[in-house]
Amino acid sequence: MTASPSDVARRYRQEPYVSQAEPYYATKDPAHDFTHIRRILARLELLRDGEEHRLDLLYFLACYHGLVPCLDHAGFREDTAAFLGSLGWQPGEISQAFVGLRRHLDGPALIEEQLVHDANYLEAVGAFGIAKAFTTGGARGQHYEETIERARYFIDRPVFRTPAGRRMAAARRAYAHAFLDDLEAELGPAPVRPS
Repeated sequence: MTASPSDVARRYRQEPYVSQAEPYYATKDPAHDFTHIRRILARLELLRDGEEHRLDLLYFLACYHGLVPCLDHAGFREDTAAFLGSLGWQPGEISQAFVGLRRHLDGPALIEEQLVHDANYLEAVGAFGIAKAFTTGGARGQHYEETIERARYFIDRPVFRTPAGRRMAAARRAYAHAFLDDLEAELGPAPVRPS
């Protein structure tokens, strides 16, 4: 299928990727639904530091970030390839985009993959990371002390790949650890649990 000039122009705008991907998130949990993707998209502008990047790849990776497991389903791959082709992506570019989507969380190679990686993991550190840890801990029936321990682990775990990501993460981590230190002090000594 040959893309028209207007479709090719759409290739570099966020809207077609948002419209195509959003329905796939309808059954995702609140921490991983399309609101999460919108937060990632918003963080990309902060992380880009005004530099030029392949916006088509950046928007694809961000919007499809939570759909990596779907790549194992032929129908999803075919539909996504057809969608990208309709925007003027060439078959080799589509294959590379699928490779980038698979590796962006664990081993991002291209700068666009690194940006989406950092935009996602910035959510795990700072105030949002604390809120998420206590929501999850409450749902699991954890004590505050257990949740604090898990929160610290997840706050320190991500390795940020971009200079802006490292700067933003440092400030967020400092805030999170200071908050958790204060909370631990207010809680007092950890309760002794029966063995």
